[in-house]
Parts: sequence; structure tokens; C-alpha cells
Amino acid sequence: MIENLQSRRGEIRKLKGELHMLEARRSLPLPHELLELIFQYFVHSCYQLPEILLLVCRTFHVVAINCRALWTGLDPPCQATSYTLPPWTGTFIQSRVARSNPTLLDIDFSNIDMEDGLAKKIAGIPTLLQRCRSVVFRASELHFFQGFQPHLESLTLEYSYLRSSQCKLWEISVGEHPNLRSLKLRTSPKHQNWPDQLLRQLTHLEIMTPLMKGINPSCHHTLLPIAVRLQSLTLMVAFGVPQPVIHQSLQTLVLVYRIPWMVEGTYTLGEIVCPELRQLEIQTPFIELLSSIHLHHTQKLSTLRLVCRQRVTNDEKEDLRLDEEWSDYIVELLRSTRTIEHLELELGTKIVSRLVERLEVDPTLCPNLVSLRVATTRYASKRERSLWWKLEARVSQRYQGLGGERETSIP
Repeated sequence: MIENLQSRRGEIRKLKGELHMLEARRSLPLPHELLELIFQYFVHSCYQLPEILLLVCRTFHVVAINCRALWTGLDPPCQATSYTLPPWTGTFIQSRVARSNPTLLDIDFSNIDMEDGLAKKIAGIPTLLQRCRSVVFRASELHFFQGFQPHLESLTLEYSYLRSSQCKLWEISVGEHPNLRSLKLRTSPKHQNWPDQLLRQLTHLEIMTPLMKGINPSCHHTLLPIAVRLQSLTLMVAFGVPQPVIHQSLQTLVLVYRIPWMVEGTYTLGEIVCPELRQLEIQTPFIELLSSIHLHHTQKLSTLRLVCRQRVTNDEKEDLRLDEEWSDYIVELLRSTRTIEHLELELGTKIVSRLVERLEVDPTLCPNLVSLRVATTRYASKRERSLWWKLEARVSQRYQGLGGERETSIP
């Protein structure tokens, strides 16, 4: 009995000692390297201002000031009512540039319209242009950001509603931007003035022109033969004469169809001839546009993503008819290629359900389809999410069944 009590007292003393060690460790600070990783996630993934960290405590202040990766984003907040910069913008930009030195910078001035004098002052900050990795600003400010930028990889030109936004791409000197690979145009360019050498070095091109009468976004047919290194292309297709997409090295193609205003009609693209195409994404509000897309020589196409925002009516019969038409047009598009392995859909639940039923009934429809993923939204109910998961599982089971049939058919 006494020995039992003594052994238990020994165990209690041992547990108390371990508890004391744990309480002592709680007061130990985290390593600065770990704090820097947490701060970078807070700033870059959660889109928070790093200046907030300076006000927490002395340790946070010291770690944040010395972590250059926290200060690489130059995206000053604007006054939403006037799209103008607050008076403390100069201090904001200069402090970011100084604290991040010599790390590369990501500049985003897309939410503001800068005056000429302010744009010149910003462009004149020492080491600013030489450290730019990505730049986003209004097309009207392009001529203020000239100079040797050896690290610039991505350039995005936004449309300006407050001043003329005609994009003068001939002002971009290729010798001053030797590593520029990505160009995103969300303005109205004069494509006949684009420098050929700039197009030859691009690997990613995005043309999202504003939907206004007199602007024809179908100018890609004159650019693609020159951009021989292009691997990714995003096009807004709104109106104008349909032009085919023909390219030998293009691997990713995104087609964005919008509802144009101030125009008389909507057109689609012609043929898509891309032997190296792997991924195709189509965003369209019109049913008929799916049937007008013709795929040729796309034997390597493996991923198809459809974003279709169908029209909703108050008539139940009309909604049912539209759902059937959507599923029919999607099936027609899928029959044009037998190489699809991954299908991603952002559609109504009824359309997805009909499509899965068609896949289960017809084994010749997308025989190599491995997975189906239905994009979920935060507004989706638990019932809808559960139904989507079941539909995805049914497609996976279908592929496994077709795989067994293929193995038994091999002599």
C-alpha cells in the first residue's frame, strides 16, 4: 500500500515537472524566421497592410521592418468617390520602396488616375523602375514609366474612363524590357502599331478591350503569326468579323464572351487550330456560341472548363427548355473532341445533372474523362454541394468502369 502511494506521488511529481516545462516554453518567443512566414501569409494571402503589424508590439515592429518581402506591393489605396490619391501617398510609396530594397516590386496603380506631375515624380524615385517585376496602371500613364527595367516580367494596361486611353504600345522599347513575357491589355489598342519584337518575346497575352462601339477586339489574327513563342492567350470576343485562332505553340486558350452594348450583333470565333493546346476555357452567356466553336487539330486538349451563366426566367417550362438546350449544346461540343480528361463546370445544378446522365448512358462520349469538378460558390446550399459531390463521384466511377471494359477488350 505504501509503495503504491509512493509510486503515484513520483508520477505526480513527474507530471508537474513536465507541466512546468510547458508553461516555461509558452513564454518563449517564436523564431523570427517563422514570424516572417506568418507575416507574409498575412500580407500577401490575406491582402492586409503590413503597416498594421508595426502597431502590435516591439517584436512585431522589428521583425516586420526587417522583412523586405512584406513591402514589395505598391498599391496605394484611393478615395473611392474621386479615384484620386490621398495626400500621404508620396510617403506611402517612398517608405515601401525603401523598406523593400533590393527586393523586386509589384506595382498596381489601376484604381487611380494620376496627374502628370505625380506620375513623373513616382517614376523618378531611385531604383523604382530597375526593381519592377510586375506593373499595373492606366494606359494614359504609359509614357511616364519609360527606362531600363531588366526585371519586368508582366505589364497590365487598364482602361481609363476619365481621360483618353488609347494604348500606344510602340512606346514600349524591347531593349529596355528584355524579360517582359506577359502583356495584359484592358484598353483599346491600335494593333497596327504594335512592335513585332515585343510580340515575339511574349509567352502570355490577354486582350480584354472595353465593350464600346467602334472597337473591334478581333485583332488577334494579325498578332498570332508574329507571337511565335506564345503559350497562353485570353481573348474577349464580343463583336466584329469572326476570326480563327491558329497557333502552333499555344497551350492555354481562354475565350470570354460578353454581352455588348451599343452594338447590333454578337459573333463568335471561327476555327480553333492549335496542335499543342492543352487547356480550353469558355465563358459565355449565350447557348448558341458553344455550337459555333469548331476545334481542329487539338489532339492534346485534355482540360475543358465551361462557365455558362444561363438566363433565368419566371416560367418553369421555359427554364426546363433552356436547361435541355444547354446540355445538348455542351454534349455537341464534347463530341467534337475525344481527348478530354478533366472537365470543369460552372453551371446550374440541373444542367450538370443532365450532362452526367448523358455521360453514363453513352460510353462513347468523352471516353477518357477522368474527373469532373463542379465549381462551388459561397451561396450554394449544403444540398447543392452534396449533389455536386455525388455527381463528381459518379463520373469517377464511370471512368473506372470504362477502364475495366478497355482492359477486357485488349486481346
